[in-house]
Amino acid sequence: MSSQQPRTVKQNLTIRLLRVLRYNKARIERALVLLPEEHRPLFHVLPFLLHVNHPDLPGYVAAEGEACFGLNNYSLREEVRQSIAAVFPEQAALLEDLKAIWPRQRAIDALVLMGSVGTIAQSDKSDFDYWVCVDSNKLTPTAMARMQDKLTALEQWAQDSFDIEVHFFLSDIEKVRDNDFGVAEGESAGSAQAVFLKAEFYTTNIVVAGKAPFWWLTPDSTTEKQYYALLNQLEAGGSPDLDWFMDLGHLDKLDVNELFGAAIWQLGKAMDSPFKSVLKMAKLEVFLDNLEREQPLCNLLKQRVHHGDEAPGNVANIDPYALMFDQLIAHYESTQQPDVVTLLQQCLYIKCGCKLSQPVEEGEVNFKRRIIAGYVKRWGWNRSQLRHLDNADNWTFSELVQLSRRIHRFLIQCYRRMSAQLKMDSQSVSKEDMTVLGRRLEAYYAKKEHKLDFLRIGFDDKVNCPVITVKQHKLKNGQPVWAAYYGNLLGKQGKAQDKTRVYTAETPEGLMLWCVCNRVLNTDTKVLLDYDTEPVVDNDLKSLIKHFVDIFPPVRVNAVSRQDLLEPAYIKACLVILNFTTMRIKPTVEEVTVVYSTSWGETFLVPGKEAIDKLWFELQEVFPRPPCYVFVPDGMQRKRIYQAFTDTTEYEFELLNYW
Repeated sequence: MSSQQPRTVKQNLTIRLLRVLRYNKARIERALVLLPEEHRPLFHVLPFLLHVNHPDLPGYVAAEGEACFGLNNYSLREEVRQSIAAVFPEQAALLEDLKAIWPRQRAIDALVLMGSVGTIAQSDKSDFDYWVCVDSNKLTPTAMARMQDKLTALEQWAQDSFDIEVHFFLSDIEKVRDNDFGVAEGESAGSAQAVFLKAEFYTTNIVVAGKAPFWWLTPDSTTEKQYYALLNQLEAGGSPDLDWFMDLGHLDKLDVNELFGAAIWQLGKAMDSPFKSVLKMAKLEVFLDNLEREQPLCNLLKQRVHHGDEAPGNVANIDPYALMFDQLIAHYESTQQPDVVTLLQQCLYIKCGCKLSQPVEEGEVNFKRRIIAGYVKRWGWNRSQLRHLDNADNWTFSELVQLSRRIHRFLIQCYRRMSAQLKMDSQSVSKEDMTVLGRRLEAYYAKKEHKLDFLRIGFDDKVNCPVITVKQHKLKNGQPVWAAYYGNLLGKQGKAQDKTRVYTAETPEGLMLWCVCNRVLNTDTKVLLDYDTEPVVDNDLKSLIKHFVDIFPPVRVNAVSRQDLLEPAYIKACLVILNFTTMRIKPTVEEVTVVYSTSWGETFLVPGKEAIDKLWFELQEVFPRPPCYVFVPDGMQRKRIYQAFTDTTEYEFELLNYW
């Protein structure tokens, strides 16, 4: 290689670096523009709190000489100083002499933000997902543990002080390079999608402080051999300087063997964030269908950044989320799936939350609104369509459920189509992760006898009903059914009630339990009981709801622990309801309904006393023994009915208060 060639290589690396830095700066500016004004200081303060360690500041840990804080290449800019002063006005004296608390050692190589922040998908509710990149070879196990304590404390402080969910992922550079992301738990995908996770990181990352991934400087079509040849050209103190970068590994293609794990991971994430998961699941299907032709999205993005999107001044216009969305729409249009195209368009629009039908001041028109407005014009949407989507806060319950069902139907269909094409014996997801993810999906999606269905809905904050009307109807065969309706529908019939129906069940106990477990109602909900429901009265329902909320509160299946899912399901709580819809005149047990919840997050409602006999073994084998209760509605014979029940069982059941 001539002396000219290394110089040319380094010049090209420098040019790419300048464009990457410009793009990174634009992403930071976008993130700050979209953050509510009261949240912006947090963006600047978090890196500072990771850099220093002082008892009077959040995130302090007793380091005892261990290097467990300090950011590489970190310096204090004026806007950071202002943010720190605004957040910690009482620490003015401490902040005036920062040299006293400035670390001599730097334990953290980089703080890198990934996800929707700084893209059109950022919203006021977007999490801050940071990779805290470290070289564990240079840190003791004690230092790593102290650093994790510091990160956990800062996560809690951000939640308490700013009401923002912050996740710090302590990432060992060497393990990331080898695509080792641990096990699937909480926010971690584990073995389910290691290369996909790295691709997602490269697609969305913003370097907040410290070293940049060297991946950013290599051309999009680079091989692994070429990647390391370029890395070896760099020298400490050179231009570009080797000390500015970290090696998180090369990525030139995705791993088809991760697709199944990635698909079931997205199905799991859809339990909480269906609008995001529907786009990511579509991305997996598009990847599978274009396996031989397409580069990973992160490399297409990098190509755009390196080319300055054809002109250096336009590098700030590149948006990772929009790039992904364009790719999805092009695919589903080419495969002639107009219903899927419409669903993806609606999900993107709702996820971005621009509300174009509502006027804004001139200064409030930001990059996100401009991009979404461009999409809407291209799609040919009219004002009526925009108003309907912008008015989702006032949609009827059935409208909310209808869109959510379309989303989950698409997710399941995608999953099935991909499963049919994949060689299952070569999938890389570990056996344990497969068990955890599979059981999570089973708990949420699987239909089982007497099991309560989860309300698959993407609008958690809109599900709760402040007022519910409960009615009893008679079917043509004379069988009674119970239904809940949104709002005050006392005495109303016909279309008015059909539009507001929330759920129908065979019994009032089943109806109320479903509503409680799916966050439709709680103890603050005003429950109106319509006419002709004797012997059930208002206080019966209110008392039952109170106990359901206490014993069977809503469960987030994604929050069920990994350990619980690796073990067989066991009963966590049991409640027996006696004589709820009988006349309650005799001191005998005439009607039995058994409700129980399991360690996998499932809830069952089983009619008949024989249900207790079937649960005998499970109740006996669980240690410690799960709490078991009995609820008897109000009446003269209440305690005698309870006594008649306990006389015929071998278990201790605690009688719950009626009110």
